[in-house]
Amino acid sequence: MLRFVFTLVLLFTTPTLAAAQQDGSSPPPAGGSAEAPTTPAMPATPPTPEALPDPVIEPAPLPDVPPPAAAPVAPETPTPPTPPEVNNAEEAETQALNDLGVVEDDLETNMEVFRRGSFSLRIGGMLQVLAAPYVGDDADQDEDDPMDTEGFRVRRARIGFGGTIYRHWDFYLAVDLMDTVGAAMGWSGDHGAEVLDARITWTRFPFARISAGVDKVPFSAFALASSSRMELMERPLSVRKLGPDRRVGLTVAGDLWRISYAAGVFNGSAGVTTGNQLAGIAAAAHVQAHILGKPTSFVPDKLRISVGGSYMFDNAAAASMHKAAGNLCLRFFRVKLAGEILWEQTTVDQQPSGSAVDSGDSVRYGAVGELSVFIWQEYLQAALRYEYFDDNNELSTVGRQQLFYGGVNFYILRDKLKIMANYIRRYEMDGTAWDNDIFYAQIQAKF
Repeated sequence: MLRFVFTLVLLFTTPTLAAAQQDGSSPPPAGGSAEAPTTPAMPATPPTPEALPDPVIEPAPLPDVPPPAAAPVAPETPTPPTPPEVNNAEEAETQALNDLGVVEDDLETNMEVFRRGSFSLRIGGMLQVLAAPYVGDDADQDEDDPMDTEGFRVRRARIGFGGTIYRHWDFYLAVDLMDTVGAAMGWSGDHGAEVLDARITWTRFPFARISAGVDKVPFSAFALASSSRMELMERPLSVRKLGPDRRVGLTVAGDLWRISYAAGVFNGSAGVTTGNQLAGIAAAAHVQAHILGKPTSFVPDKLRISVGGSYMFDNAAAASMHKAAGNLCLRFFRVKLAGEILWEQTTVDQQPSGSAVDSGDSVRYGAVGELSVFIWQEYLQAALRYEYFDDNNELSTVGRQQLFYGGVNFYILRDKLKIMANYIRRYEMDGTAWDNDIFYAQIQAKF
């Protein structure tokens, strides 16, 4: 019996012993109850497996996608070219000399205050104030003397607006703010604000600029020069007597190579807003040839020769007039020499009611010679003028005068800011000699 039991024990323990030998563990003790198997000891530091390289994952190729279409760009609205900026007043003055036409505006509207598209607005202004320490007792503004008595006077106070309305359509308006107080009191001389120039100009072709409105009548080189650029404070008496006032009409002006011209038709009377009250039509033309080119500097440096002529026919209601003028101007080293001869013939047609006119025909003429020299750089200038005027050549003992002018100019900022001092000796050759000499000074500012 025991033997049989021992044999059974061996049969059941033999596989367990073999397994224990493979694991390195001891077989359980024979006999009795078997103890729970013990956990085999783990090595102190487990073996570190070799580091495997990180797998490289290549990105999948992107499909070809066409670039997005560019957004349509609206075409830019063309704007007229703007003039180059001028760094200082000297360059502005030189540029203005180059741009001068045969008819010079008293105001250059160069200060641009607004621009939008093709529209632009520019302004300009000028102020001249006189002071007369000596005036002859017989001086009279109604007789074309600058002052009546010693004192002060605002000779010119003008403001102007100009610009482009649309493309080749320009406008220009200049007003003289004259003595409204004197006009209200009925004093002689200035009579309130006055429209000097008011015109609309088509500028498509530089050789033929067409204007409609109030403008200078193209007659006499001295009359067509700007009042801000004169070497002496007053225009010659002959020009003031024989030259026409500003009138309403139609003009065409331009430059062809070295020739500048202006021509137009105008009302026979000088009214602006009242129209052509006295009927009649006037026509005038002026041509100026710049033989060696236009002046290009404020102080004369190179030789420049200019010769020109004017003609005007004025068919007024009571008389018809023919006017003619010829001029010559030389500019060379610091010197300017200018001269002009003017002639007028008047034929009386009829005497309108309420107006007194001469009963016979008349012929008037004048001759002017002027010399100016810069004696110190561009700051100090001396000027002289001689003038002969015959107010009625049909009467040999009436109206003949000689005038002598002398002046000194100090240019602080060229014509934009200057001080002038003049003496005028007026000598009546026929009849009574009047005490109408004058010494006076003027300060001018413009922008």
